[in-house]
Amino acid sequence: MNDQNSVNLVLKKRLNTCRNANGNLLGIPDELIMDIIKTWEQWPGTGKSFYSSIGIKKEQMANIIKKGKRLFKEGHKPGTFTALEVKVPSQSKAPIVLNLDKNKTLRFYQVDQLMEFLKLSS
Repeated sequence: MNDQNSVNLVLKKRLNTCRNANGNLLGIPDELIMDIIKTWEQWPGTGKSFYSSIGIKKEQMANIIKKGKRLFKEGHKPGTFTALEVKVPSQSKAPIVLNLDKNKTLRFYQVDQLMEFLKLSS
């Protein structure tokens, strides 16, 4: 169960990069939608416990499922993994910043969290 929670934490962080200033989800990448669907299919608990663990509402989950099913029917495949170089700050409290896109940034305060994110997102 702990492994499921870590996967959901990564999904939650990835979803948070798609939020605008008002907290609304906009422009969720197809790859992230497919990852959410795959994780949801393996979730042992209720649907409500899943979407609340990744920080979204019932209606948002319904829209993600709808788009995800369409993507799977169209035969959309996840993108390929690209290696990133990360400079680790030395003994400081500054986060490790990972710029995914112009408007999307992830911050990791521990190297272990970054490594876990990279393993799960590949």
